[in-house]
Amino acid sequence: MTLRQLEFLIGIADLGSLSACAEYFGVTQPAVTNQILQLEEELATPLLIRGVRGATLTESGQKAVIQARKVLHEVRQIPMTIEDAKNSIAGKIVLGVSPLSPVSIHHFPRIYRPFHKAFPEIRIEVLENEALHLAEQVRKNQVDLALTPLPLFTTKVQFEPLWAEELVVIASPEEPLEGPVRMDALRDRNFVFMKPGYSINLTISRLAQQAGFVPRVVSEATSIHALLGFVAAGIGIAIVPKDTILLEAEAGLIRTAPLQPRAYRRLAMVFRAREEIGAAVEVFMHYIRSYSEEVPRTRVHQEKQRVADHNG
Repeated sequence: MTLRQLEFLIGIADLGSLSACAEYFGVTQPAVTNQILQLEEELATPLLIRGVRGATLTESGQKAVIQARKVLHEVRQIPMTIEDAKNSIAGKIVLGVSPLSPVSIHHFPRIYRPFHKAFPEIRIEVLENEALHLAEQVRKNQVDLALTPLPLFTTKVQFEPLWAEELVVIASPEEPLEGPVRMDALRDRNFVFMKPGYSINLTISRLAQQAGFVPRVVSEATSIHALLGFVAAGIGIAIVPKDTILLEAEAGLIRTAPLQPRAYRRLAMVFRAREEIGAAVEVFMHYIRSYSEEVPRTRVHQEKQRVADHNG
């Protein structure tokens, strides 16, 4: 039994004939006839008395129409019910992110705009903290949700892998930096790290270890702005997520180059047990997942556009 069959049955009841029903719905009369025959076969009873002047309902047909009207009325209420449910969800979500990650300025606005349009009564507060501490803040209920790089350093929370961030080398505009750059070519360079607590330090150290050296750290920054200042001043080079420094690179404040082979770190959505997640957090997580699925396609499009622009 389908909604279309019920619509056709009601149409015949209201309009008095199969041909009038077919004209109203913009289909052929045989199409209406076939649907009604299927409905009669499923219900194992005739619903119509067909005559030269039209069609009338049998007793079973009359009862079926009464019930069909109720069904279609309920179906038409679904969008309103869903909209009401959206509007009824309210509250505040505390989202934890790393200051070094481009989530706050690059990704969050693209997630939040459609979310806020659909759920205007949910307010989101963004709290920045070192990546190594974010998962623990989720566990302690200090933040509701966190977007943080993998790996995690606790097993007491749940997580879902999200999109990957490309890592790039950055240097002062005056320094020689021709890309792509092999990690072992950076063996004798001075590095600027973030202060302890940022997982990017562990990622860089791991890349350097694989290349056979230990980074020579000459300065540690307390923020991404301080790190960019150190690099722009020529104190040393750094390795950061590409999306974090797009504006500074476009402004010519720093020089950038990809690694060879390209290096990435993957973000994860960190949360508590499902039974501890409220409705507001649950719907926001859905929007984050949807955005994460779109990121690879968006990057492919941007890369194609960049190549097209370069080729004139």
